[in-house]
Amino acid sequence: MGAMISIPLATTRPPRAFGDAAAPRAVARGWDFLGSCPAPLRMRMRDELADLLRERQFRGAERLKCCMPMGHGGRTPMERLRYIRDIEDFPKLLASSEHGNAFNRAFHARHVETGAFVAPQPSGFADAFEQAGLIDPKGWMGVYAVAPFVLLVDRARLGSRPLPRSWADLADPVYRGEIALSGWRPDGARHWRAFNQFFLVAIARLLGDRLLRGMLDNLAGLTHSAQMPRVAGTPNSLAAIYVLPWSLADLCPRRDRAEVVWPREGALAFPLWLTAQAAHRERLAPLADYFFAPATARWLDHNRYPSLASGAAGLPDQARLAWPGWDFLRARSAAAEIKRLCALFHAATERLDMGEVSCA
Repeated sequence: MGAMISIPLATTRPPRAFGDAAAPRAVARGWDFLGSCPAPLRMRMRDELADLLRERQFRGAERLKCCMPMGHGGRTPMERLRYIRDIEDFPKLLASSEHGNAFNRAFHARHVETGAFVAPQPSGFADAFEQAGLIDPKGWMGVYAVAPFVLLVDRARLGSRPLPRSWADLADPVYRGEIALSGWRPDGARHWRAFNQFFLVAIARLLGDRLLRGMLDNLAGLTHSAQMPRVAGTPNSLAAIYVLPWSLADLCPRRDRAEVVWPREGALAFPLWLTAQAAHRERLAPLADYFFAPATARWLDHNRYPSLASGAAGLPDQARLAWPGWDFLRARSAAAEIKRLCALFHAATERLDMGEVSCA
């Protein structure tokens, strides 16, 4: 499917307590289930899936080989998926929020495009998911929840400037030097190694290059998204406007000085997705069903990862979602387009580093 845009996350070998995932250097071969999810959800999801597997074993059900890396550094089976050529070596059920380039092009053409993989999701969709195009028209990939990117506005630093209400507003020169994106690089490095590629692609698809360039011209800098709710509304605030996941923005305690804004065009919806080999869909249905269970949907919504299974319950009233679309991600030109947008980003951050950003 080309390359799913992802924000790099560190992962590690799977814990011994989860299924049969005990190999010290696990490889991506032969797993019945391989999964990853955003770090704030990882411990609970792993534990609940492990409980589900134990209950099945107590009832005498088939023992399944499962793996869910926990995120402490090192290589994992997730990083090796794109090297797999034989479908028998590929996980029978894959759930992910990262490493969307899980299939190399030859494997995708030979197996995914011929119907060997299906979206193991129930019928009936939340309108916001469908309107955003998150429901795969091919029926290959399922989306069980999204991580929406929103704005966290430091109203104290914003001062008399208008509160931004849309993504398009961020291109206004009135916000010059007041927008912060997530990113990380080693001290002294020229380029940012980790940054929000998804934001670049989603904004370019939604609003076009001109407005994206305007937003990049307004950058104050980059910082880890987990730092943003800690500093917004304090004297140490880096910017007046932060772009970050809703799950983190909602943690900011200084609501008298900082405000979460859901942009008019829609929050940028980063998908939490899964796919199953069609030949094993029924056998692994109990695991796939977990991701759409009412109890799972409730705690995903509670943690600000709106779930498909709960309809619109996890979204603010009248909230919309925005997403680049499956057609874009599967296009052969997607990789070149992502590379081009990253070049725009690096050019903007280099100007920022050199102090060449003009005053508004």
